[in-house]
Amino acid sequence: MDNNIAAPRTRNSIMTSVTPALPMATPMPNPRPRTLVLWGIVAIEVLALCLPAKWWGIAGLSLLVLAVLFGVLLSVLRGRGEVLVLAWVLIFPLGYYFLSFPREHSLITLDRVFVAVLLVTTCFADHARVTPIPDTMRKSAVWWAVFLLFAVIAVPRAKTPLNSLRLWLEAFVFPALLAWYVLRYFEIRKHLSTLHILTCVMTLYVAAIGVGEIVTQQDLLPLPDGDIYVAGDTRGQLPTSGGFTDFLVRPNGPFSTNNTFAMNGLVSLFFLLFLKQALRGQMPAWQSVLHRIGTSAALAETVMPFFRSVLVSLVVVLMVDMLYQHGRRRAMRAAAILGLASVFLLLRVTIPEAFEDRTDPANIYGRVAQQRQTIAMFFDHPLNGVGLNNFNEAAQNSKYTAVYKDLESVDYPHNNLGAILVETGLLGFVPFVVSQGLIFMAFWKLSRENSADSKFAWKAFLFIFLCYWINGMSLTIAYFEDLNLWYMLVLSLVYKYSISAPKYQVFRTQEP
Repeated sequence: MDNNIAAPRTRNSIMTSVTPALPMATPMPNPRPRTLVLWGIVAIEVLALCLPAKWWGIAGLSLLVLAVLFGVLLSVLRGRGEVLVLAWVLIFPLGYYFLSFPREHSLITLDRVFVAVLLVTTCFADHARVTPIPDTMRKSAVWWAVFLLFAVIAVPRAKTPLNSLRLWLEAFVFPALLAWYVLRYFEIRKHLSTLHILTCVMTLYVAAIGVGEIVTQQDLLPLPDGDIYVAGDTRGQLPTSGGFTDFLVRPNGPFSTNNTFAMNGLVSLFFLLFLKQALRGQMPAWQSVLHRIGTSAALAETVMPFFRSVLVSLVVVLMVDMLYQHGRRRAMRAAAILGLASVFLLLRVTIPEAFEDRTDPANIYGRVAQQRQTIAMFFDHPLNGVGLNNFNEAAQNSKYTAVYKDLESVDYPHNNLGAILVETGLLGFVPFVVSQGLIFMAFWKLSRENSADSKFAWKAFLFIFLCYWINGMSLTIAYFEDLNLWYMLVLSLVYKYSISAPKYQVFRTQEP
């Protein structure tokens, strides 16, 4: 039988082929998903009514923390630490009160976590895009490493080595690591506007806290190692009675000392002025208004603690800036100097009690006696010092008591160079000074290029450097870890802006 012969078609198959297809029945919607959604909404409403509001706050905070941790992890794995640096700029003043655990003798702090995360981020960074550090700045880093070596060798000679080691790590090592990261990895020209906005916001709320402390006459964010002082009360404590005109609180804001509060404002002021020039008029109108508010807040933060050295440094900076100006601009600087003097005299007349201890010659005599004590201690330990952060303990020896015009030394160095010289000896003092001098030379070399970027970057550095060291001759600010982190971050950002200029990059690649 031939297999190609088709099988006969049956009646049923014929009927099937000619019968039109009937339309498919539309399935009825399943009410189950809608029911589940409704029950979910009802459950949320019941929970909102029954659960305490505190629980919802904790849940919301937990979600926020998880989101932040996820963002940090993503930034680390991508090797991009710019977001971390920008976030730190915004919140670091509040970290000392809100983000330290435990409150007493904190083991976990914002600064420690921040620096550690940045170091981990470098492991995932694109090393092909790393910015080479110029020779002079690298030499400064080498000398700083030598200083760190002799400083840590001096730690065991201190009465409390653990505290000295913490100071060594947070005040001297962390700022250097942060500056190194910025110089190598941070692309500042992409974030100029963001840095400006965040710095304005930061200075605004820090100044607001300081004003609040003056108005309420109390420390709003007290820290375990912090204290608040007043002008007009020689004991340095808040009087239990008396009106507002009898004394004036010298606020410390969110920081442990009013020294850091004033210097944070001073550094922020010149950093904002630098950022405005770097943006070259590209700020929208609202950001220009924010700039005025931010610089005003930074200036208020600078003068609120009533430090004579801070006012002196402002006058010196204005006088130096006059050398760079001509005509009307020079006259404006002179008017600013006269304005500062007028405000100081007006406040002295209005609140004379608050200025008694600020203008008392006994303060000068006490500082002279202190320098005599510093010199005597150095001559007894010229090579390796008395131990890092051990000046006060060593000064308790009666043979070091110094007197000038019947006033004794206060047993604290009140001087950056004096503290380093006495505590680490010449072995630590020499590399410390050389490193600072090389930082100055690194910026000086950039200023010789005669480009617009290098000129105003040099001025910003010069003003910040002068203010830091003028105040460092009467205050031991080199030991303030919160200030050093901000100071070194700003200097490294200014330097990175200069060396990342296209003209500088071409010049450097042509060097032999």
